[in-house]
Amino acid sequence: MASIPKGFHLFLLTKLPSAFFCGVRLKSLNETTCVAQVRHRWLNQNPFNSMFWAVQGMAAELTTGAMVMTSIREQKEKISMLVATNKASFH
Repeated sequence: MASIPKGFHLFLLTKLPSAFFCGVRLKSLNETTCVAQVRHRWLNQNPFNSMFWAVQGMAAELTTGAMVMTSIREQKEKISMLVATNKASFH
């Protein structure tokens, strides 16, 4: 996760391959915000040609998890994490 996007995309491919293949991409990450992007394409759509809600949920949870992982990495101690709350807005 050291450098965005290469390090994080490698992390996605190895740890969360479904998010990687659905096209979830991290656009920016800092102390207060994290922005992910998902393009609407055949793999992400439901039978009604809109984006499947689970793909949007993956992107939303990924942004929260990335911020927590960054904070844990700065602590330099082994910490287990569990994301309990998630707030997202979709545009």
